[in-house]
Parts: sequence; C-alpha cells; structure tokens
Amino acid sequence: MVLRSIAVLVLIGVLWLLGILNPETLPWHSSEFQVCGATVLLYLFWSASESKNRGGSASLPYIVFYAVLLVSSVDSFLLELTAYNSPLILRWTGVALFAAGSFVRLVAYRNMSLRNLRLGRYLQLAGLPVALGSIAGTVVALVAGIPGSIHEDFENQHEETDI
Repeated sequence: MVLRSIAVLVLIGVLWLLGILNPETLPWHSSEFQVCGATVLLYLFWSASESKNRGGSASLPYIVFYAVLLVSSVDSFLLELTAYNSPLILRWTGVALFAAGSFVRLVAYRNMSLRNLRLGRYLQLAGLPVALGSIAGTVVALVAGIPGSIHEDFENQHEETDI
C-alpha cells in the first residue's frame, strides 16, 4: 500500500514538474470535482489495501468490477454520453456506498466472511458508477457486475494455506 501511495505521489509530482498538472488551476470549489476526487481517493486507498489480501488475483469478479470502473470513468470523464452531474446528493450517496462496500470487504478479509465479501462488492458496484455519475456504468454494474460477483470466493487465501 505504501509503494502504491508513493507511486501516485511521484506521478503527481512528475506531472506538476512537467507543467501538465498545476494544483492552483484545479477546480477545488467545484462540487463535481470534489465528488469525483473523493471517489478516486477512496478507490486508490481500497485498491491498495485489498491487493495485499487477495494477492493480485484476476478472477471474474475483479475483471467485472474493473469493467464497471472503466465504463463509468470513460463515460463520466471523456465521452459524457450518459453522464449526469446532479443531483449531487445522489452522487455523494454513491461515494458513501462505495466507501461502505470497501470497508465491508476489508473487514471480510480479516474475518474470512464470504457473505460480507460479496455484500461489500455489491455495495461497491452500486456506489462507484453513481458516484462517478454514469448511467452506462450503472447498467454494466447491474447486467454484468452482480452476476459476475455472485460466486466470488477467497481463492488465493485457500491456495496459500495449502502450501
């Protein structure tokens, strides 16, 4: 987790030194910037925290989750085909759902609770596209995310204990 955090900070520093990113010109007072920034920061923290528990597995639930992330991000930040900005309370509710799901998943790894692992994924799938303001991401979460996460398991942990 520390290495990923350092890598993100180094990347930001390099972009700042190259003049590509200037913190003074960022729209800090924009509500949309704040909700998207909070979502990205939560995602980075969760991803770094969970990766040490799962050992870098690339199972179907993770692939589907990353597809939801990709569709939501591309729709929200680039294409804006089905993106929405308001109501902001809905977007902040998405951040809260994503944060709750991330927390539940981290606790699930500690307690080895399969039920909570899946519940956490469902909360994340409900929150991430809503927080990023993407209808297309929400559709992908419903159509592929939930069915793709129904059978999520602690595969890597069982393999490591058998060795």
